[in-house]
Amino acid sequence: MKITKLFTSAALVLATTFTQAEVKTFDSNNINFFSNFVYPNLMLDNLDQINIRLDEQVTQNNPMPTIDLKRVEFKFANANNLVASNFTQLINTPDTYRAIVTSPWVFKKVMVELKGYEFSDHGHFSYQVFVVENSSNLNDIELVQGLALFGGDAQLINTTPNKVVDVVRTKYLDKPLTLRLLDQAGIDGIKIEAIWMGHGTKILTLPFPVYPEQKPVALIVDTVFDDKRIKVRLDDAYYGPETPDESLRLLLEQAFGPLPSPEAPLP
Repeated sequence: MKITKLFTSAALVLATTFTQAEVKTFDSNNINFFSNFVYPNLMLDNLDQINIRLDEQVTQNNPMPTIDLKRVEFKFANANNLVASNFTQLINTPDTYRAIVTSPWVFKKVMVELKGYEFSDHGHFSYQVFVVENSSNLNDIELVQGLALFGGDAQLINTTPNKVVDVVRTKYLDKPLTLRLLDQAGIDGIKIEAIWMGHGTKILTLPFPVYPEQKPVALIVDTVFDDKRIKVRLDDAYYGPETPDESLRLLLEQAFGPLPSPEAPLP
């Protein structure tokens, strides 16, 4: 009996403290870049892409996301790609992550440093790569020193695959319309995939800011005075609020363009 109670208590603790954890991936845009030509035949002047993979966790006790930076890949047009993994967040810094790369590249050992307060779509981060010259015998990554090889800053582009969390099937202007609520949401709003027969497929954006501790969970469509209204229920670390309702016609026009006026009902 005591063992059963112990496991029950542990399960309750986990249920109340754990909220959500997910893997996110990002590409980069608007890359600013500088390099030091310390190796004559190393062509680092054309950095094509920076890919990032991280684990993001939100708990009830800490609604701001905890970032575990897993992998960063620098892709060059004229040099081998540089891949760094298993980053360490520096102590007492909210934005600085470092990793040591010892696998064969050009130099025997390099350190990759990323700085970013928030890893989200259209967010910004900076990066630097150093050729490691001195390191601590205590293996303290904060004390690693070296010559800056290249660095810069860039904008994050979220490439995490969307998951469908709810589906509503209805009709609009006498054509079948399927609305698929996507789990990826942010400050710019909530994304809804609209598959409309005769019109195609577009992404609707419900203009409601969603913060990291919140997730869309349900799509609600109602009819009010012959006008279809749409809203989304959110789930977060505390409770499940609903967004204000929005005109479905307005969202469809923003995505598909001007629509014909609905026919007036017959008397």
